[in-house]
Amino acid sequence: MAVITTPKGKAVWPWIAAPDYKFNEAGTFSCRLHVTEDEFGAIKRQVDEQVEREYDEACKAAGKKIPRASSQPLRKTDDGDWEIYAKQNASRVTKDGEKLKFVIPVFDSQGKKLKIPPPVGSGSIIKMSIEPYTWNVASMGFGYTLRLKAVQVIDLVEYGGTVSFDAEEGGFVSEDLDDAMSDDGESVPF
Repeated sequence: MAVITTPKGKAVWPWIAAPDYKFNEAGTFSCRLHVTEDEFGAIKRQVDEQVEREYDEACKAAGKKIPRASSQPLRKTDDGDWEIYAKQNASRVTKDGEKLKFVIPVFDSQGKKLKIPPPVGSGSIIKMSIEPYTWNVASMGFGYTLRLKAVQVIDLVEYGGTVSFDAEEGGFVSEDLDDAMSDDGESVPF
């Protein structure tokens, strides 16, 4: 399926620089992105077009209508926010027993790929690159998830930091982070 770039929105509970292992021992990268209703509608139309094509093909192959799964990665939250939820496993084992590891490429506001992704926290303004992925499980029906392919950080709110600053014109620029790192990727004192 085709990769879709979201509009910029507010990141909620992002796991981008490192995976979350709480519910999946393989680890999961994920992010919930809150956007405007109009932006949400535009993304939903793009995703629905791809998913419906896959659904029609699955029904044709099965020779019948397939029930739909109830989970939705595109939704309006109980608080009224328009949410796009994307995720990606951090690793998986192939049929041959080979373990594959994944990372989420992170780009700064200028489109430069970062060697060391910052700890992107809730409240950061980001864009996501997502890919619809359909599945059909007899017990659940036909559904889809949105795979998280890459992230662009427009305004960074670091996770776990105790110091915060107001956003400044021009957005996050990776050279600022690179200056604070040594050649081996270790932080250097200021």
